[in-house]
Amino acid sequence: MPRSSWLCSSWLFGPALSLCLMPFAAMAQTPPDCAKPSSRADRTICASADLKVAAEDVATLLRDTLGNTPVEGRDAIERAQKAFLAERDGACADASAIPACRALYEKRAADLAAQNSSAQKKLSAIVAGIPKDAKAAAAVLQRHNGAPAKAWLVYLYQSGAVAVPDKDATVRRLVDEILNQDLPKDPYLHEEMANLGDVPGAPLGTLLLFLRHVLSTTEMDAPCFLFTKHGQPAFEAFGAFWGNARDETPGLCTPPSSVFDLPEWKTVSAHMDPAIEPALVERGSIRHGYERQFEVDDLQASMVPSTLLESPMSAEARKMAEQRGKAVTAFRSWDDFEVWPEKEYRAALHALPSAITATSKIYREKFKLNPQTADQAAKAAADRFIAGRLGLIMPDD
Repeated sequence: MPRSSWLCSSWLFGPALSLCLMPFAAMAQTPPDCAKPSSRADRTICASADLKVAAEDVATLLRDTLGNTPVEGRDAIERAQKAFLAERDGACADASAIPACRALYEKRAADLAAQNSSAQKKLSAIVAGIPKDAKAAAAVLQRHNGAPAKAWLVYLYQSGAVAVPDKDATVRRLVDEILNQDLPKDPYLHEEMANLGDVPGAPLGTLLLFLRHVLSTTEMDAPCFLFTKHGQPAFEAFGAFWGNARDETPGLCTPPSSVFDLPEWKTVSAHMDPAIEPALVERGSIRHGYERQFEVDDLQASMVPSTLLESPMSAEARKMAEQRGKAVTAFRSWDDFEVWPEKEYRAALHALPSAITATSKIYREKFKLNPQTADQAAKAAADRFIAGRLGLIMPDD
């Protein structure tokens, strides 16, 4: 075993292990310094815009793959990288060999991407074990040095799921490493991270939003236990945020079953979709924000329906609730039949009570809500369903 790996494995599980893993971040190869290229291969790469991008991509993938791989599994990745660099120094030494050099980089990038994807799936399996044994999951996460593992440790420590000595200092160090070492060079993401302020001193909703932003740079999904455990703050944190294609990530867990898959809701959808689908296309990239909120509303109505009756917590959520109220009011007196034909509107209006009744039944039988609460939650679910879609075809304020 290499001495660096032995040193890390000799630590007791705890904050010290994260410290011992820090040098691995420096092992990731950096692209050539094109201000002072030091070799013939570097000069070839620096002379080609495509190769410079390829070198940066490989460096980023290597950093992420190492970070998402536990310490004991990194030797093979490092050996493969050394072999790649040796082959690159030969293949890229001649400027006339740019196509062969590019192909070499593309192959290395594909290999690293596959390894990184596999590593993230293993991380997701570790995270899935948090509800059963948070302490054991933390011990395994501490053997990783990438942003996802650190963000989950921040969550575990800050939420109190796992006790750690000097919690504030440990969380601050992890947050600082994520922000300054581990995240992609994305100015918009860094700006939003900065807007979160002091994560260790922030409320739960901010902690969950921090986790959401980090996971959005990965292939990892937000697991269901975040929503069943934290309810409203989690649904707000993982809802529509960017209002563009960025809202596609991170992925959300799939509920065991969806209330909106009930036949009664399918009937309502059949009378709304002909008006809604063209509007989604017309919205361009903004459609992703709407679709994200559809997913979150579905998740909330299907997994923790009682939270539909809770007051919104963040300023953005309160604004969204106000917009929902306007959309529900517009639905009850809809008259723009050029956008949504009257026949389809009347059919949806007629089908809605049956959908609410079927939903209330599930809330009583499956979630054990009392009849009054079940009825209220079912109506709230209907408001989410109708308002989210109607917002697409209502005039902008």
